[in-house]
Amino acid sequence: MAEWLRLGSRPLPLLLLLCWTLMGTGAAAEKVSGILTVRDALTLPNRSVRIEAHLAGKTSAAGSPWSGVALQLQIDGKPVATAKTNEGGRASFEYLPKMRGMYVITVSVDDTAAVSAEKTQATLCVWERRRPILLVEMDALMQPAPSASAPPASSAAGTKGLSAQPVPDAANELSLLTRYYYNVVYVSGGEHSKSESASIGDERRWLALHEFPTGLVVMPPPGGVSATIETFTEDGWTTMKTGIGRTRIFAEILLQHRMEVVVIPELPKGELPRKAKAAKAWKEVRKKL
Repeated sequence: MAEWLRLGSRPLPLLLLLCWTLMGTGAAAEKVSGILTVRDALTLPNRSVRIEAHLAGKTSAAGSPWSGVALQLQIDGKPVATAKTNEGGRASFEYLPKMRGMYVITVSVDDTAAVSAEKTQATLCVWERRRPILLVEMDALMQPAPSASAPPASSAAGTKGLSAQPVPDAANELSLLTRYYYNVVYVSGGEHSKSESASIGDERRWLALHEFPTGLVVMPPPGGVSATIETFTEDGWTTMKTGIGRTRIFAEILLQHRMEVVVIPELPKGELPRKAKAAKAWKEVRKKL
């Protein structure tokens, strides 16, 4: 034992070598923390759908750790596929659902990856084309902040986060509308300056927290709500003919696409677009549709 404790030309102590090895292993095992985002997806029964995920973080320079990371996809808790991220941290999976319904998408980073991120969930909507689609502005579901004196000129629900309170009766009335007739698409109020995960992710959790019916949550592209409607139409979803909103801009866009729209609550006199309908409370909405 004394021989092992001597320094100089003699072998280094076995215990010291072991400590250095463990320290080096610990440093190598330290992972970079990232943020994993997954979009909701929509398809038909027996039609393949692409599920997209994005891994990102504060590191954006060339050679960032977000490339080549293995991601795992689960549908309703069952392992389905794996994919690796590209140079932009994006990965996609192909999935073929057999039956109509709403499925839980879960994407996670492989345990052996050099980066870590909390697993994230989204919704896979498998709908049939004949059922009408109801477009709902998130602002129509959230009570405005106490300091707000008038309805906003544009959607800003994404800035309220999980602290916003639901409009009375909104969850129950929307559940009745979707139970037997409509499929619902929620139009996110997240600002483009915020990350997609900070807006859509918060709104998904907010909808679930307040027991709103499960639906497709979308963030309008740079072209706005109009571009969203056009994308649905181009993909064959022509039954999107009705909407519920709170802002004048939302109502005007739907009317431009020859859709019916109910604005709640009523806008100030002279602000309601022609042909738009108004409801004082959610209890009145079903009578207007």
